[in-house]
Amino acid sequence: MKTQARSRIGAGALALALVVAACGSDDSSSSEPAGTDAAATATDAPVATDAPVATDAPSAGGDTASGGVPEGATIVEISGDLANLDGVEVGIANLAPVPGAERWSRPLEECLVANGATVDFQDVGGDPTKLPAILDGWEASGKQAVFNIGIDMSGQDSTIARFVDAGVPFITWGAGNPTGVVALDANQVEDGRIIGAYVAEQIGGEGSVVLVNANNPALQSREEGIQEVFADFPDIELTIVGEALGFSAESAQTSTEAALQADPDVVAVIGGFGSLGVGAATAVEAAGSDAIVVSMNGDPEEYAAISAGGPFVATVADGHEYGGEAACQIAAAMLGGEPAPGGGAPIFATSVLVTADNVPAEGEIEPTARQFYQLG
Repeated sequence: MKTQARSRIGAGALALALVVAACGSDDSSSSEPAGTDAAATATDAPVATDAPVATDAPSAGGDTASGGVPEGATIVEISGDLANLDGVEVGIANLAPVPGAERWSRPLEECLVANGATVDFQDVGGDPTKLPAILDGWEASGKQAVFNIGIDMSGQDSTIARFVDAGVPFITWGAGNPTGVVALDANQVEDGRIIGAYVAEQIGGEGSVVLVNANNPALQSREEGIQEVFADFPDIELTIVGEALGFSAESAQTSTEAALQADPDVVAVIGGFGSLGVGAATAVEAAGSDAIVVSMNGDPEEYAAISAGGPFVATVADGHEYGGEAACQIAAAMLGGEPAPGGGAPIFATSVLVTADNVPAEGEIEPTARQFYQLG
């Protein structure tokens, strides 16, 4: 596998353009979903029950592309008495009102409210500098559980420690693993491996492939997994393009257009994030290219693109909705006096490859039961 030089043009572009386009007020604070189209994407997600999460999922050693866990991983059983949530005041800090964040935070919120908790839901509109003030406010008001979906917590160690010392569960999804939090996430490297293997099979192990990516820890981990798979295919030539802060479909479209002009023989384009794949598909279709397009996340816009029958043919569904349910149960268990699961190491949810053969209908989530695991 040959890798061409990475293009990171336009580093001064507006960060999280997809977030800005979707946002209303960045300071929304209520237990009701924000009034955006994105907020509706999680409304059909199931509300967690007292039963352990994903007990019907495949056992260890199963096919990871179909929702199994990687070889050698340790399964983490998650359950909690949801009655412990009754009367509890909690805070949810959400990256932005976009599907990639709300697919986790809204099912979590629904579970909390359904079981008697009062929720202060705060969007930061993609701006992590708003998080410290939110956390300080929650500490002062005595919130009994705190959740963070996707917001960078750099420099927040002392604040997290104060919550932990006060016995307040601090649970995250896709926000790193600082000391004291219960860190849930998809295994982003494994996502890259899944989509990399799919692409390699579809193109017969050879040809020019473009990866449209951005500077984000999760997206870089996905890139690592793709590179790992492609290392076994010397006839795949990978070109990596994208803007450093270009997370929008429009940014991906522009980067893909330039890549196709430079190499009209591209046979596949991979988006490192759902919106990047959707934007890439627009560019491929406009160029009249025969390249296939894939991405990773499992957002409704990706499912719609697969169902449309165009160049977009596959994604990896991260199971955010199931992560939200798991977070609800973990908080209930900890509020009941149980220790934090995982012993401080990240807990990963299994992912599923989605193609035209198993794409969910409009408004539905990918239904494969998820398991949670840790790597040795």
